[in-house]
Amino acid sequence: MNEGKQLKYGQIKGGDIGYEHILAAGQVILAASGKFVYRTANGTDTVTLCADAVTTILGHMEVEAIASTAGTESRKVVCDPTAVYRIPINAGTYTHLMKGKDCDISISGNVQGAQLNASVERTLVVIDGDLVNNEWVDVMINWPAITTIGVDVV
Repeated sequence: MNEGKQLKYGQIKGGDIGYEHILAAGQVILAASGKFVYRTANGTDTVTLCADAVTTILGHMEVEAIASTAGTESRKVVCDPTAVYRIPINAGTYTHLMKGKDCDISISGNVQGAQLNASVERTLVVIDGDLVNNEWVDVMINWPAITTIGVDVV
């Protein structure tokens, strides 16, 4: 297990079932950040980074560091329920007692990370973490937070 800050975050194990979506314009994604996204609106094919107070997740986007200005960049969004992701900690302190508990997502300074001191939206489940430096946690998407939109809603 790597201790301390990571140069890059993302999927570390599990399946990779997913589909292509377009990153909405105005999104800034750093390499050292989470990349969980939700559908921007029912009638669009664009996705937006999940922030605090967002209650739904579409999945985790496989994307390099990018500042989307055009809103035309298409990337894969992994929605596999077995996937595990390493993301930074934005708030709270990781302890081994958090394994199996849920938490929220936040964005701070353009870095999407785990909000370990909150579980209002309950979007992520903690799997493991950095006990030494409190820099990162391994999480899965809390399956009930993944929402689907009926095919008749366009």
